[in-house]
Amino acid sequence: MGRKRQKEVKIIRKRLPSHYLCPNCGKNTVGIILHKDEGFARIICSACALKDQFPVKESTDPVDAYCIFVDQYYGVEEPVT
Repeated sequence: MGRKRQKEVKIIRKRLPSHYLCPNCGKNTVGIILHKDEGFARIICSACALKDQFPVKESTDPVDAYCIFVDQYYGVEEPVT
């Protein structure tokens, strides 16, 4: 008699998405290009051609740039500290 074969456990690592949800058209087609050396981010939707460009810090990630873009699109102001 042999032993029962053990099930192999695969570890699934979650990654950050490369395309984000567009606030204008609702499709998952927003691409983010960070120019950290020049200090700005460029946001482009490939479906509805929505574009934006704004200054960012060197430590900004694409997710942070997308959040800034969505806040600007909906007119949310940053809290004054």
